[in-house]
Amino acid sequence: MTTALAADVIEHVGANIQHGQKVQEFLMLTERRAQLSGIRPQLLTLQELQEGQAEIVADRLGLAYVEAPNIRPGSRNALFYDTTVFRPDPEWKPSPDGIRHRPATARLYLIDPATGASSRRKLSVAGIHGDFGDPHNREHQLRWLLGNMAKDKRLAFIQGDWNSWPVDRAPLTMDNVADRAYALDRSILNPDGTLRADDLADRLLTYRNLVDVGRHAATALGQAGADRPTTGHGSKDRQSIPAADLPPGGLGPIDRTYVSEDLLPALVSAETPNAPEDQAISDHLRQITRWSRQRLWTVMNAHVVTVRH
Repeated sequence: MTTALAADVIEHVGANIQHGQKVQEFLMLTERRAQLSGIRPQLLTLQELQEGQAEIVADRLGLAYVEAPNIRPGSRNALFYDTTVFRPDPEWKPSPDGIRHRPATARLYLIDPATGASSRRKLSVAGIHGDFGDPHNREHQLRWLLGNMAKDKRLAFIQGDWNSWPVDRAPLTMDNVADRAYALDRSILNPDGTLRADDLADRLLTYRNLVDVGRHAATALGQAGADRPTTGHGSKDRQSIPAADLPPGGLGPIDRTYVSEDLLPALVSAETPNAPEDQAISDHLRQITRWSRQRLWTVMNAHVVTVRH
């Protein structure tokens, strides 16, 4: 990639770093990728960081950050951005109360590299970790995000570990999973008393006309592997889905990035790297998307009338 083309690329990395155990390895892999490609990440949404690790990531990569502490001690979500590319809305309050595993959120203006001006529109960015054990809490987390950050005609960019599958890529049944606690945690109770694998997040997000970037890249742009599963490569064998219970297209990714449809013209690529070194840093694979800064500016600087809800 030429220097001119690389300068137009904004790279986003979304990752669940398993309990923050290998954050240093994640950073080394991120830096090595940047050296090889000539593009460094300018937006990150990370889950399961531990206390003090957000500052380490920000200092190492030269980024500003927003951290959302958990209500109880332990893992937290964090969002990172390049201040030469994005300018935060100072009026936005980033941490919602009443949510156990708070999402990291920001509203960011895009900066015109030629003039330093801020875009007319803001990008509502969020990094979320769905509650691992309660689909009702997962829905509560998501409805808060959609109600506050993805209102009509506003631009949303939401990435996370949803702890649920996309529609048509969910297990056909969880009845044969050995880990019964896991099976129940990832299931929704139907009105008739039966249980089905949780795909609610994908249903709500797409009902709101947000687009799963990996699925779009794989199907509309022909980028193979962009929607591959992000879990299943670790040591949790008792949570595996028997082959007979897999959907026709195979399992979809637990970790996904969703954006407003308006942003799609700016999408360059999406990938889910799954080489051994990628699998070694976490029990979740990273999602990496790239966006044209010039085309993103066209979208974000458009004059759009929004309605206050």
